[in-house]
Amino acid sequence: MELIDRGQSPAASVVTDDAIRAFRSMRSGGVAVLPLDVSYAIFAATARGVERIYELKNRKPTKPNGIVGNWDIFSQVLQTTERDKDLVRCIIQDHDLPLSVIAPYDRDHDWLRTVEYGALRRATKDGTMDLLLNAGPLHNELARLSWESATPLMGSSANVSLAGSKFRLEDVEDSVKQGCDIVLGYGTSRYINDYGIGSTILELPSWKVLRWGGLFERQAEIIKKQFGVELTPRPKEGLLTLT
Repeated sequence: MELIDRGQSPAASVVTDDAIRAFRSMRSGGVAVLPLDVSYAIFAATARGVERIYELKNRKPTKPNGIVGNWDIFSQVLQTTERDKDLVRCIIQDHDLPLSVIAPYDRDHDWLRTVEYGALRRATKDGTMDLLLNAGPLHNELARLSWESATPLMGSSANVSLAGSKFRLEDVEDSVKQGCDIVLGYGTSRYINDYGIGSTILELPSWKVLRWGGLFERQAEIIKKQFGVELTPRPKEGLLTLT
């Protein structure tokens, strides 16, 4: 395991270098713990790397992974309406907030030309794909590298399954970190919250809330103001869809 702990908010040039290092490791079969704005995450690019994530997290094989995304991947790979695009643009560009979306995808898109079947099978369900968007500088740089090289990056929150998202590197279980090839630390995640949940997940085109993330109330307020749509409020008891 290569451990690189930068402390809080490293310089942009350092983030770029870290993204390249982590990307090369994942592309070569490695597994990486990554500091994202929404929580620490664990990602891979190969079928074996993805299986290692399931083993390290003790994650049920029926639960699909998310995929690192950006506007290019979202707008060109996912099959969405113009209304959906307006929603995502509003959240991730106009308000610079993270968001995960699940929607049908183009199975024949060139971006998927190099992905191994085993890895893609673990990151899709019933013809849909879960993209994490705008989750911080490192995430966005990895998404750019992913898009330009047609190398999807797939993973989940960096924690033992159902233990809640981790917002500090020291809180990620040693059993998870020790099984990885590269572990990056950038201090405390930007959007730390008491719910133990990372990003909000919306289903498209229904706009159904599949997970109430740490920023949900702020996102719901924006969506109500801009689109006149009231999202289902966060349940008062229990945490749903822990990863």
